[in-house]
Amino acid sequence: MSLDEKLQQQKKVVVRRYPSIEALAQVEKGNKFIVVQDDFDPSFVPQGYTLIDMKHKSNSFRTLVPQSLLFYMANPGEGEPEGALEEIADFYGETKDFEDDLIENGSTSVQEANWANLARGSYQTYLINRLVKHRKGEKDGEGEPVPEFNPEVLAQLDLSDTYVSQRIRAMAALALEKTADQIEAHEVKDVLKHVTLNYKERVKRKELTEVKCWAGSHYEIKHEYRIVDRIEERQETYSALNTQIGELESQIDVYRKQKHSGNVGRHDGALIRQYVNLAHIISENQRAQLDIMPPEKSKEEQK
Repeated sequence: MSLDEKLQQQKKVVVRRYPSIEALAQVEKGNKFIVVQDDFDPSFVPQGYTLIDMKHKSNSFRTLVPQSLLFYMANPGEGEPEGALEEIADFYGETKDFEDDLIENGSTSVQEANWANLARGSYQTYLINRLVKHRKGEKDGEGEPVPEFNPEVLAQLDLSDTYVSQRIRAMAALALEKTADQIEAHEVKDVLKHVTLNYKERVKRKELTEVKCWAGSHYEIKHEYRIVDRIEERQETYSALNTQIGELESQIDVYRKQKHSGNVGRHDGALIRQYVNLAHIISENQRAQLDIMPPEKSKEEQK
């Protein structure tokens, strides 16, 4: 099925020119990615949503997305992290499902499916800003605030718990091909930079939205430590490591659910992975960073 055919199919099922029963049901459900017809009347946009044009290869299509999501995507790291993580994770899941369908039908390739990747990058930035805060009263050589891990968040994640911390170090050791005893905690300031936003800046992806950035600041991983994808020659190695790392994460998850009577956060696993990257891995070998994916909704949430 071609991209055009896929889009037309989505449009017929999802939304007509005005808010159909199907569209209202998706809005009521809180969906973050609703494909509509090209001639959708802007005067019928549901409250809290924005009608935007998205480009995909040589094609374009229109979608309804929440206004709050546009703010988070245009201003990575700004605003309240918990709300941002929820909205971006949902958007990621919906766009990834859409793009996976296109890839399965040969309409595009992984390299050309950019919307989920954009959401994933924003999600990782919000994880950093959930884990990190300014070090009180301290500035770097350029007068910018110095980051440090937020002890309240680390406590919520049980990162000082012996059972959890041992497995955290083991995860880092596997990724770095070291022993757990050789792993050291690094200063988070060594790998992060403080970014101040100017209200005149605009989101780079013009096709996503023209929403302006608001004045503010956040932390990002320094450019020299960023990676885009795994290098191909190490795919098999990473696959084997991920299996072992996944077992350790599963042990942590089971332990924490027992400790907190099942009350753990949806994003805790991603936060723990980001912590391992920042505290133990990036300074040693940026290419060994653990992959971070926004979590999927549970089956109950998808209903």
